[in-house]
Amino acid sequence: MPPDAAVTDLPDRRRPLSRAIGRRAAAARPGVLRYARALGPTGVALALQFVTFAVTARGLGVAAFGLYATVIAVSAILIELLGCGFSDVLVRAVARDAASFATYFGLMLMAFAVTFVPVLLGGAGLLAVASGTALPFSVALVGLAGEMIAGRCCASTEAIMVAHGSMSGAAVVRMVTVVTRLVSALCYFAMARALDLWVWVVLGQSIALAIGLCLYIVHRYGRPRFAWSWQEWRAGLAFAVNQTARALQGNVDRLVLAGFVGPAALGAYAAGARLLVVGLFPIQVLTRMLYPEFFRQGLGGITATRRFAMAQAPVMLATGVGSLVIVAIVAQFLPQVLGHDFVASRNAAVLLATALPLIGLQYLAADSLTGAGHQGLRAGLAIGASLALGLLMVAGEHMLGGINGVIAGFVAGHALFLIVLIAASWRVARVTPARPA
Repeated sequence: MPPDAAVTDLPDRRRPLSRAIGRRAAAARPGVLRYARALGPTGVALALQFVTFAVTARGLGVAAFGLYATVIAVSAILIELLGCGFSDVLVRAVARDAASFATYFGLMLMAFAVTFVPVLLGGAGLLAVASGTALPFSVALVGLAGEMIAGRCCASTEAIMVAHGSMSGAAVVRMVTVVTRLVSALCYFAMARALDLWVWVVLGQSIALAIGLCLYIVHRYGRPRFAWSWQEWRAGLAFAVNQTARALQGNVDRLVLAGFVGPAALGAYAAGARLLVVGLFPIQVLTRMLYPEFFRQGLGGITATRRFAMAQAPVMLATGVGSLVIVAIVAQFLPQVLGHDFVASRNAAVLLATALPLIGLQYLAADSLTGAGHQGLRAGLAIGASLALGLLMVAGEHMLGGINGVIAGFVAGHALFLIVLIAASWRVARVTPARPA
């Protein structure tokens, strides 16, 4: 063979590989564009949310922000009980039959009305125990009401948009929510700094936002139809328990620390933890895109949902690592943005962000159970994981001391939960016969 023959043949041997890569790229392009369209407005919302967080932290000061952080943490946990999981029930129903929206929209609104007062009072009591006398009961009550109304209405509206396949619409809802809070913070902290007045501003802003979002959904998708269904309430409760356990995993660290450190140290830590919430956004956008598909794959049983989850794992892992890098970079500027009192926030943010890739993979493993109809199992595992996470953080604080010990327990708990979810989905697949697609 002439020396140049191999060179001549090389493109021919590479052509099948090039074609395969080209086909994969073409197949992935719609999903990438869809994710980019959803992430674009979400990226703007991330930047605005960071500005809002900075304005609020600087305005309140590190000690008052530490107290307010406990309000935010408890509200983030309780908003999943508020509405009894009906936003997830709605996504499942509409993903399978879009005509069912009016019925499930009505159920979601009724669930919110029924659960609001008991959840609010329970949360205010929990805050009183966690913060002792440092946070007055009236401030805790009003602060929780404002945060829970805004968080629940935003999350439910996003769920409705996702159920109808409008990822960009869900991102816009998130951005509108952030903008209204930013405007409120800029106006208030230009004139005052008191925490007891700020919670009233948040409550007023949240009520106005909730009314606006509800009117928008009615205009776009139609009016709700109110019909009671105990069967759907049982299904919603399973979703609510699971999501509450998930929220507890992400916020129990501040409740644990409230028993060991003062408001100033808690405020510095909470500022770092706030960046973790920002880092979760790209993961949550991808999760929302995939969530309805898990229910469609679930018609084929756990084997189909596990296969789908494993196919998405590389993308999710890359998203988690990318979020970790972003948080680590942004964290370096926290002391300059928030003030010297928040210098400890930088290290806390970077260490906490190491859990982001683990959390992203947890979503896939857990959604493979939910999509196949094993939501009860997922909820039970999530409750156990939440309790274990709290114990690991307490143990970390005793063994390593202070904030770094709590963070070590936080990361170890998320790694353990991922292992348990993977093992559970594998076990269910072994004992459950496959369904026809």
